Amino acid sequence: MQTEACSDIDFVMPWVDGSDPEWQKQRALCRGDEEKASVRSGVARYRDWGILPYWFRAVEKFAPWVRKVHFITCGQVPEWLNLNHPKLHFVKHEDYIPHQWLPTFQANTIELNFHRIDGLAEKFVYFNDDTLINAPVKPEDFFVDGLPCTCAGFHPGPSGAFSEGFGNIILNDLTLIDKHFDFRKSFKANITKFLRLRYGTVLLKTLYMLPAWWGSNSCRGFHTPHQAEAYLKSTFTEVWDKEKDYLERTCSHKFRDKTDVNQHLMYYWQLMSGKFHPRRHSFTALYLAEQKHGEDHIRLNIDKLTDDIKHHKHCLICINDADNNSDETARDIFSEIAGKIREAYSEAYPEKSSFEL
Repeated sequence: MQTEACSDIDFVMPWVDGSDPEWQKQRALCRGDEEKASVRSGVARYRDWGILPYWFRAVEKFAPWVRKVHFITCGQVPEWLNLNHPKLHFVKHEDYIPHQWLPTFQANTIELNFHRIDGLAEKFVYFNDDTLINAPVKPEDFFVDGLPCTCAGFHPGPSGAFSEGFGNIILNDLTLIDKHFDFRKSFKANITKFLRLRYGTVLLKTLYMLPAWWGSNSCRGFHTPHQAEAYLKSTFTEVWDKEKDYLERTCSHKFRDKTDVNQHLMYYWQLMSGKFHPRRHSFTALYLAEQKHGEDHIRLNIDKLTDDIKHHKHCLICINDADNNSDETARDIFSEIAGKIREAYSEAYPEKSSFEL
């Protein structure tokens, strides 16, 4: 087993304070007609749950072996953050994103250029600020024999959760995958990785989809879990070498655009290359915060979520904010559930980490 002293795995975590007036002003100046065609640039893209300190507390408590934490912002610094922590690398957009694409207000540009971060390890785990470690994890939970661990499977394709044009981005990813990989060859070469009982319901979907896709020799969709995803830096370099023009065009957009690709392209590339190791589906849990079916739907999720936080039922949890409602009632509900989440985290992690001043 690897120890803290020999771990060669980094964590990468971008963050933005969407309530910052200066950031809001700069974003407004860049809007113009471009944002009218943007994808999912609503309130949920930048809303803060107020749980960032607990992300660091969980890392220190449950993953002390991490080599380095690359914390990315546009220059914003949480007032409580200890910038002198030996494992913390504070990264501004301008430190790694080519200047011609700055400022940027879309995650695609921020994510697609991770490989340019100075000192980034070959093996790294990408966290969104809504994805938190929730129980003890080992390096082997993210990489085995140098390969990223994931729950691999197929999905019917972009729909439902991929509304408001986001599905177009996933389809763009898949189009590039079909350009570079023969589905049958990749599947047969890695059949024992794609068909694993530990995948649970994901395996059932794969078996259901497989006959139709085998006939077309095209993968129409991958299971894409909302979780911290393990990557090889060399995968990013390889994809940039093969699709530089497309990636540059995506990064030139200040806001998400339906013609973009995103970092899922790198994830799919690893799957089709066979550069992954199977991991159980139950390793992570997704809690969706949206008012799709009214307030009761939200309360049901929040009760399960706070119980998971307090009792550490899953190793990773994702609190995905999919509610773009900005009316007063929606804001009140968000404030209430965000308060309950912070209360649960305060109970689970009462002590400051060394990442905090």
